[in-house]
Amino acid sequence: MTPAFDKPTGKERSEYLQSFAKQMLLDTSFDVWQPVNWRKLAPVMAEQAQCHSETAKRHLAKAARRLRGEYVAQRGGKRDGAGRPKDDDGKS
Repeated sequence: MTPAFDKPTGKERSEYLQSFAKQMLLDTSFDVWQPVNWRKLAPVMAEQAQCHSETAKRHLAKAARRLRGEYVAQRGGKRDGAGRPKDDDGKS
């Protein structure tokens, strides 16, 4: 499977890798409720998806959490404590 884009942005690339990792877990019939041996899967995904092995591990772990129905952090949105503190008059 090769990327369907020439110059991926961070979000597009991340979404591609996430779907690639999920499909890989489903195709290999791994039981996501059991500990997954990333040492076997990550190099395969890294080669096929053309990414670094650490990136592959991160996306495989996230895909496993999603398949288990666990909470997974999303991109964007408001985060507590983020941004510049406001002045006394309410301006940044």
